[in-house]
Amino acid sequence: MNYSFFGSTGLRMSRIAFGVQTFGWSVEEKDAFRLLDIYTGSGGNYIDVADSYNDGKSEIITGNWLKERGDRDSLLIGTKVFFPTGDGPNDSGLSRKHIIDSVERSLRRLNTDYIDLYQLHCFDRMTPIEEINMTMDILIRDGKIRHYGLSNYTASSIVKTYYTSREQGFCQPSSLQLEYSLLVRSSEWELLSVCGEYGLGILAWSPLSGGWLTGKYRRDKAVPADSRAGVGDRWDDNEKQRGGDTTWKIIDVLESVSQRTRRTISQMSLAWLMKKKPAVFPLIGARTEAQLTDNLGADDFVLSSDDEKLLDEASAVSEPYPYNFIERYSRKERTDV
Repeated sequence: MNYSFFGSTGLRMSRIAFGVQTFGWSVEEKDAFRLLDIYTGSGGNYIDVADSYNDGKSEIITGNWLKERGDRDSLLIGTKVFFPTGDGPNDSGLSRKHIIDSVERSLRRLNTDYIDLYQLHCFDRMTPIEEINMTMDILIRDGKIRHYGLSNYTASSIVKTYYTSREQGFCQPSSLQLEYSLLVRSSEWELLSVCGEYGLGILAWSPLSGGWLTGKYRRDKAVPADSRAGVGDRWDDNEKQRGGDTTWKIIDVLESVSQRTRRTISQMSLAWLMKKKPAVFPLIGARTEAQLTDNLGADDFVLSSDDEKLLDEASAVSEPYPYNFIERYSRKERTDV
């Protein structure tokens, strides 16, 4: 497995991260242990979970594996807080109460004394940023977390969080987890540049768009009954949301490049992400050993510049205002003077 520095943390992270949302849902503990063994056996060192995944089962299974493995310090463990973990009025959001209660439960479920990357799973409009900053700083100073990150934040919210934490004399966020793939490129409009400017590590969730970038879906064919779109488990991955002319155009190009390079469509899709700057760490998920092994195969493949361009062009979407205005009239080199 290849490694890169994760933002400005000084940590070296495997170029492919492992998201374990499937644990306790479509993957039972025994199979989960096997997947974790395969991932870490290949050199992977970052495992990403959340307190809300499957009523805490994902954290429990990961924690049981960590306890059995007995080598916690060789790995980087990330989890998240925001979404509901109970039926109470304070069992969600980013209030200090919910964050502190949740981190204590996550530590117990994960069988660990500390969390390497504790992520705010979604921007909370109801809790002041200054209050959240203070809470995260307390957790870092208490040694319960080593770094904290953001997820599903706007660019302006990231900048405000960064500067208000500096003004307060608190630790700044270290990372951003965002949706990014050939089907979702809006992160390129501002989020990637903000991460580069402030040294935030970038984790890309759903890099294969819920299976749409794996080759399992084909134009004019019914979606497989056992697929995510077939089951309909996530609104965003259903055919109405993911399907369309642009999607099929991307899949056609992926199929062509795959045949020429003898690499799978999944590997093409992940390799495209791993060429982006600043460094993007795709978060892969898996239900089976075959899926995991296939995805890990992207680590030793570098997409050519020509193939990257083909995929860029196939997946390009029109920029909204003001990005299109700035692109049209503000050049790096002025040619009209």
